[in-house]
Amino acid sequence: MKKNNTNNECKLHTMPPTITDNDISALFNGILLVIKKKIELEKRAEILSINMTNDRLIKQLKEKQAECVRLKNEIIYLKSQLEQNNK
Repeated sequence: MKKNNTNNECKLHTMPPTITDNDISALFNGILLVIKKKIELEKRAEILSINMTNDRLIKQLKEKQAECVRLKNEIIYLKSQLEQNNK
């Protein structure tokens, strides 16, 4: 048997990693944008909720003020009735 002892020079080519630093940076920036948008939407929802609560409170205040005016006018009317009955 004949042995073939030849030294073949081989060049190894390494493949670059499939995920590059740019890919990681883009992914990270995308995640940051999603988080920023989520926070922005939550703040908008909170502001809308506060505005609706504020509008409801203003409406209730106007109703209470109208009720106070009505009661005040009724007190004045009853006082005048009482004075007329005492004469």
